[in-house]
This record gives sequence, structure tokens and C-alpha cells, in this order.
Amino acid sequence: MESRGVRAPDDPPKPEPPRPTRTRARLRRPLRAGVLPTGIGKRIGGRIGKRIGSAAHRDGLALILGSGLTSAVGLVYWVLAARLFPADVVGLNQAALSAVMLLGSVAHLNMTYALLRFVPVAGHAARRLVIGGYLAAGGIAALAGLAFAAGARWWAPDLVAAVGQDRLTVFFVLATPVWALFTVQDYVLTGIRRATVVPLENGVFALLKVGLLLAALVATVTGAIAVSWMVATALLVLVVNVWLLARALPRFTREYGAAGGAAERITARDLGAFVRADYAGAIFQQAAMFGMPVLVLGRLGPEANGAYGIVWQIAQALFVVSSGMNQSMVAHTAADAASADTVETARRATIRRSLTLVLPGALVVAAGAPLILSVFGAGYAREGTAALALTALAAVPYSVTSATVSAARVRRRGRVQFAVPAAAAVLVIGGSWLLLPVLGIVGAGVAWLVGQSVVALVIMLVTARWLPPFLAHRVDALRSAGLLRRIGGADSLLLGVPGGAGWTLGERLTGGSESVVVRVGPDGGALRPGQQGALQQGALLKACDTPRSRRGLAWQTEVLDRLHADPRIGHLHPLLPRVLGAGEIGRSYCVIESLVPGESGLTVLRDPVRGPGFVDHAAEVIGELHRHTGEVRPIGPEDLDAWVHEPLSRVRSLVPRALHADARTLAARLDAALRGRRASVGWVHGDFSPVNLLADAGGRVTGIVDWCEARPAGLQVLDVVALHQFAVMHGAGRELGSLVLDWLAGPPDAVGERMGTAQRRLGGDPVDDRVLTVLGWLQHVSEVARKSARASANPVWVRRNVRAPLRGARAALDAA
Repeated sequence: MESRGVRAPDDPPKPEPPRPTRTRARLRRPLRAGVLPTGIGKRIGGRIGKRIGSAAHRDGLALILGSGLTSAVGLVYWVLAARLFPADVVGLNQAALSAVMLLGSVAHLNMTYALLRFVPVAGHAARRLVIGGYLAAGGIAALAGLAFAAGARWWAPDLVAAVGQDRLTVFFVLATPVWALFTVQDYVLTGIRRATVVPLENGVFALLKVGLLLAALVATVTGAIAVSWMVATALLVLVVNVWLLARALPRFTREYGAAGGAAERITARDLGAFVRADYAGAIFQQAAMFGMPVLVLGRLGPEANGAYGIVWQIAQALFVVSSGMNQSMVAHTAADAASADTVETARRATIRRSLTLVLPGALVVAAGAPLILSVFGAGYAREGTAALALTALAAVPYSVTSATVSAARVRRRGRVQFAVPAAAAVLVIGGSWLLLPVLGIVGAGVAWLVGQSVVALVIMLVTARWLPPFLAHRVDALRSAGLLRRIGGADSLLLGVPGGAGWTLGERLTGGSESVVVRVGPDGGALRPGQQGALQQGALLKACDTPRSRRGLAWQTEVLDRLHADPRIGHLHPLLPRVLGAGEIGRSYCVIESLVPGESGLTVLRDPVRGPGFVDHAAEVIGELHRHTGEVRPIGPEDLDAWVHEPLSRVRSLVPRALHADARTLAARLDAALRGRRASVGWVHGDFSPVNLLADAGGRVTGIVDWCEARPAGLQVLDVVALHQFAVMHGAGRELGSLVLDWLAGPPDAVGERMGTAQRRLGGDPVDDRVLTVLGWLQHVSEVARKSARASANPVWVRRNVRAPLRGARAALDAA
């Protein structure tokens, strides 16, 4: 029977680069990340907190300041408009400007984030990339404006009636591309580390709008509100881009090259793939943000839309806070897109920093909504108070949804780029359509808050470091399914496997948050009557896509290659999986391993007839590996660092500061107990548990799998210690922490005898059973701390398996 006892790989004890072998099929190398030059940003890497807290945080605050200036002066602008013009005129102009913003935002193909993502790493191609993006965005925006104006008699007849078809057409054909370029240019400035220019630009824009509004009123210009807005926009676009293209961008390129920055080769295919996914999601988001006034106008009329327009102008300032932080995050992590850990850390930091500003702001706006709206007039306060409070609160979950989309942009995760904004927009627009006739513009506020909250809740569940088991299994299944979709059928890798042409993916054996293991072979690796031999039955495909899991899988590949190349253990080779191929598929690292026959060691362990013999045979088998690869020598400082001090430093990260002294004391006791003693040092499995063993019907070991934690210079007796600890854990259903506390008072006689026998066979000086018990515990919990953020974040697991044993181990060794 083929085993299903295969665990997905994770982080290795020592990240060593895999050595090329003749069995490994290298598909392609990942793109080399760009290096940010001195003077315009530090090289992405190193300590995330330091990086995010400096340049990226500074740029984020600059963008927020720019938006704040725009909003503050914008309030003055709309107060003047509300006081100087009738409510229906304000409503019509709001609808016209919202339509321009919607069309301009949709028509620019989301070149905003495309240029923000690629300009920082484009090198000398940056200016060409920007000009091409401008031409595409402006040209399509002009066509979109023409199309809207041509059909306005059907979807915006009030606008046609107010200004006439010809004037409306001219306005939209000119205003839409201008707004598209105005939107894109701020993202380019952020990408070249000139985000501090944005507050100046936006401040001038806001003041210029007010001045032009008063001038247009005096000159009795038709559509004074909309015209003043768009003339100010056009002037800023002209001035900023002359400076940007003539001076700022060439300077950025020169400094980038002088600093030795390595530019990414950005092809039309790369840009198209990014834009396709991001644009589709942005259409939904822009429809919710800028299309809602058109919806309100159609459902409730111009006066209600005038009130909603003011509500949205105020609430939008809170949404812009998150957008500014997200823009900065994309620009400052673009060069480190391959590191999922770096991007995820940046995402969480961005959410925290956004909420620091958004949460108190939303509460203040919600509480002060009547007072704020009374500035615009009693009618606005009466109609919009509840809507403003609800829409402002919706900015809180938006901090989560928007940061998640921006992280997906950095990593070029197209499905997330589309799904998150699309889901939120469908809920907001759909909910508003249903609720507006019933609740008035309050219905739009309810839809905003509910829509953003639902999507944010899903994101928090999917990205949570710890979840209850019933939720964790479902989330892991979704992640595994997504990983399998990204690697497709793995045809390019299977072609390098002897007989692998025509193989397909079959049953998923295991899958976690970062990796997945599936059977591959003819008909998905399903067994056929009369088949013999692992290769005839298929193989296993292991895939992962995070830096931690990639390192673990690459290390396991290296370990298996080295063990199979070692003639000293040739008689053990049939027990070890063989790597048939390895390489990159998309941005995932995949390995094809041969199947090892046998049934799960857990099943055999729990069989009262076969269990005891299975454990004894497992100890004999691993003892063979130890005796043929180990040497008896004194334990030195490097050994103690690897076996004691480094693991305990990881354990300290899991416990409160009050227990750090216990950890240091325990490290000193273990160091003293081992230093200078002679022990057998060599290859160890590192996680020698029944979970990673396969056995035949008689209970004899037929396979040893999951070598992610193997070491070439480990304390070999610990494999035997781990075997007995895990055998008792799984056999009796106990947790490691309570078992260790019991064993510190003295392990069971049978276990103590087997550990003593293992030490005598390996040779060297005997080590106290309590010291071995603690070392076995330390090896396991430190590896869990390194490779499983979910377990490390589980307070129950930490209390039972880390904190209590840490105190008990220190006390037991003190007494000894």
C-alpha cells in the first residue's frame, strides 16, 4: 500500500543552496531583483521594521499629507460651492466630476500601480516606460470620455439638459485624459522616491481650484464648478510632467546606474499580465468610489446626490490615508518581491500604520458628522449625518483590504489583485442599489461599511497566523488549491522525469499554508492491478511558494541527493525517496520525488501487535545511518551553538521576558553538561517521528521521508530520543510538554534503557537522560518556532509545550 504519511516540507535547519545534480531539471532562474541606489532608497532587505519605519513610512506620510491638504482645501472649495450655487447645480457638477474621475481612473488601465511597481526597478528604461504608460492612459481616456458623452442622453440626461450635448462632449474628451494623467503622475513620483513633492503639488492644486472657482463665478462661466476643477488639473499636469520627464526621471536613472542598481528586464508580456489582473480589479474599485454619485443621482435625484457628494468628499480623505501608505509600500518593496515574508511583514506594518491614523479619524468624523455637515448647510446635515458616520467607519476595514491588494501587486498575484476589490465593489454597489430607495443615502453608508468589513474579515481569516483547527483546515485547503492552480499540471517538470510524459496530477496527500504534496503519474498516480515498483505507480509532486518553504524543500532535495551519493549507506537507499526532478514553475519551487512503498507509521504505531516491534526496528534503521556516517569526537563550541544556543534563542522569542532568564540559565546548564564530552556526530534526520516513517504489513520500516530538518553534523542520539518521545505522544495522545515534565523526573524504564543502549552503540561519553530529554524537546519546539508561525502564535500550544517545560527543564537541571 502506498503511503499517505507525507508531510509538506518547511524551513531547513541550515539554508544551504541546492547543488546541481544530473537528476534535477532546472527550468529557469528567477528574475534578479533591482537594487535601489544610495540617495534614492536603500537596498530592499535587512530589517523590515527599520526600512518601513524610515523611507517607506516617510513617503507614506508625505502622500497622506498631500491628500490631507487636498481634502482640507477641498472642503473650503465645496463649502464655497455649496454656499454660492443651488443644491441641484452642485449635484450636477458633482456627477460630472465623478464621471470624469471614474472614466479617467478606469481608462488609464491602472497604469498608476503598474508604473509604481515597475519604474523603481526599470533602470534606464524608466522614462520610456513612463511615456508609454502616459500615451496609453491618455489615449484610451479620451476615447472613454467621447463614448460617455455620446451616450449621456441615456445614462445622464440631466447633464445634457444642463449644458448641451456639444459642450458636454468637449468637456469629457478634454477632461478625462487630463484627469487620467493627473492620477498617474503621483504614482510615478512615488516610484522614483519623490513622494515628498506630492504634498506641494496637491496643495497648489487645491488652492488653484478655489481661485479659479471664484474667477469662473465672476466671469459667469457655464459649469463653473467643473470647469475650475479641470483647468486647475490641466495646469498641474503640464508643469509637473515637464519637470518630471526633463529632470527628475533622468536624475533617478543616473543615480540608479551609478549605484550599481540591477534593473529588471520588463517585457510587454510582464506589463500586460500585471495590468490585466490589476485593471480588472481596479475597474470594480473605481466604480464603487467614483460611480456611486451617478448611481445615487439615478436612484434618488440631484439633491440627494449633492448631499452624498459632500459625504463622500469628507469620507474619502480617510480612505486616502490607506492609499498613501500602500503606494509607499509598493514602491519600497518592489525590489524584494520574491520574498513573501518581507512583503507580508510590510503588509502588516502598513495596516498598523494606516489604522493608527484612520481609526481615530473615523471615530472623530462619525461622532462629529452633524457638526461637520452643518458647515455646508442644514439640509446637508439633515440628509447626510448617518451616511457620513457609516462611510467614515468603512475606512477602517478598507485599511486591510487595500493593503492586501497592494501586497499582491508587489508579488504579482493576479487573482488577489482582482478578487479583493471586485468582491468589495459588488457588495457596495449591489447593497446600495437595494438600500438607496429604502434608506436614502444612508443605504450607501451601510453598503460601504458592510461590504468592506466582510471582505476584510475573509482576508484576516486567510492570513491569520493562528486559527482554530476547524477553520485552519479549511483555510489551508483553499491555499493549497490556489498553489496547485498556479503551478498548473507541472508538465514542464514532468517531461524531465523518465516515463513522466503524459503524467497528470492526482490525489492531494497533504497541504498547508505554504506548500502542498500531490500524487502524480498515469491517471494521476492511481494504482492499477498488477503494477509493481514505485516508478510504475507514479511519484510525488511537492510545491511551495514562500521563501521559508522554498528553502526547506531545496534543502531536502540537497540532503536526498547527498545521501543517495554516499556509498557507505547504499543498503539504506531503498528506504529514501529519490529526487527525480526539481525546478521553478511560475514563482513556485517544485520537486518530483519517487514514491516509497508502505503504510503510515502512525497507523502501525497504534496497532497493539505491530507497534512495539515497529519502534524497535525504526531505532535499528536510524542507528544504521548513524553508525555509517558518524564519528565520535569532542563536542565543541560550534556544536553547542547549533544544538543549544541558537534553538534557545528561538524559544526565547516565544515566551514572555520574565522567562528569558530561565532560558539563559537552561542554556548554561546544557552547555556545561555537553561541552568537551565525546559523542557521535554525523547525519541526523532531525524529525524522526512515526509521522515520517513508512512500514510494511509486518511492522518493519520501509521508508523514511521528510528530510527538511536533517543535518550532516547533528547529535545522533537525539534521533532515537525524538523517536521515543513522538511514539509516546502519538500512541498515548499526549502533548510533548507534559511528557517532558514527566520524563524530567525520570523517563520510563524501557525508554531509559533504549536511550542508554543507543548511546553505547554509538560510542562516546554517556549523557544524562534528563539532558537528552531536554535536548529532544528543544530540537522540536525550536524548529516549530522557526517554520510554523501558526503554532508559534497559538497561546495554548506555547503555554503547554514551551513555557511549562522551560521552567521544568531549568529546575530539573539545577537540581541535577
